[in-house]
Amino acid sequence: MKLGCRKASSPHQQSGIALLTILVMVALATILAAGIAKHQSNTAEATAYLMRQNQSLLYAKSAEVFFAEMLKDDAENAGDVDSLQENWAKPMPAFPVDDGYVSGVLEDESGKFNLNSLLKSDGSVNESAKKWFEKILVKAGLPAQLSEAVIDWQDADDEQIGSMGAELNVYRGIPNAAVPPNAKFHSVDELKQVRGFEGGKYKLIAAYISALPSNETKVNINTAPALILASMDEKLDVHAVQQLLDKKNAALEKFNNTAELWQAEPFTSVSAENKAIVGDLLGVQSNYFTAKIEIELSGRKRQFSSELVRKDKDVYVAYRSMAPF
Repeated sequence: MKLGCRKASSPHQQSGIALLTILVMVALATILAAGIAKHQSNTAEATAYLMRQNQSLLYAKSAEVFFAEMLKDDAENAGDVDSLQENWAKPMPAFPVDDGYVSGVLEDESGKFNLNSLLKSDGSVNESAKKWFEKILVKAGLPAQLSEAVIDWQDADDEQIGSMGAELNVYRGIPNAAVPPNAKFHSVDELKQVRGFEGGKYKLIAAYISALPSNETKVNINTAPALILASMDEKLDVHAVQQLLDKKNAALEKFNNTAELWQAEPFTSVSAENKAIVGDLLGVQSNYFTAKIEIELSGRKRQFSSELVRKDKDVYVAYRSMAPF
């Protein structure tokens, strides 16, 4: 029996195999080159991003210094009374930098109601602050009794202070709820986690509250929003109060003390009882501010927030955030 034998490859077949091998090698080389180019491009973009980020942070810190110097100058020359007519309250005009600009504004946190003023230093409830906060809640369109949940969130015990209070046992029954820290508010955003302020309800009150470290702060009547001032008495109308504030700002006037507030319309109608409630909670000075700084480089915007505290004619940064505002 004859054994079969394999025919030798023809020159044409060998040439085809060689060509196919070359094409595969070229394809692999192209893929490899494309991968290297993409990696280099990504690396370059990442490097450029980090450089812009670092540059933006340096510009933001420079703006911080600018605002701090303005507050120091104000403390040395007009520290007894703070108002929106002063230089620190004017927006920082867009300052040109390489391939962009820096701008910013100082917001006065002392013109808002401090959530931490609801408790005294000994941990007991500040009844005057509680009553005023409840009036603010009502003006903002929220139930007055929500003050109880806010107090329970920060007081040291686990006993509910009222029907709308909320301690640990309540939050355990709410899916994905946070645990009350039984400590001061570090940020107004914490209020989103308090029972009763979920969803859009928080937004109704957010513009009128602060979370300042001291519980003995006073609300500056020269920088407070109209709603805050109008909440002091049920007879006060927010629009009437806003008209008074607009008139005083246009005339470059301010309240030099709280007594002047009660002499101005429509505050002459505030009852003696309500004056007594808010009397010790009002002032004309500001010591807590938020610098909102915007940087644009290469057409890309970044925002920074810095909490500034003024004390003894000096200013220091208490907190920085790179979250958009």
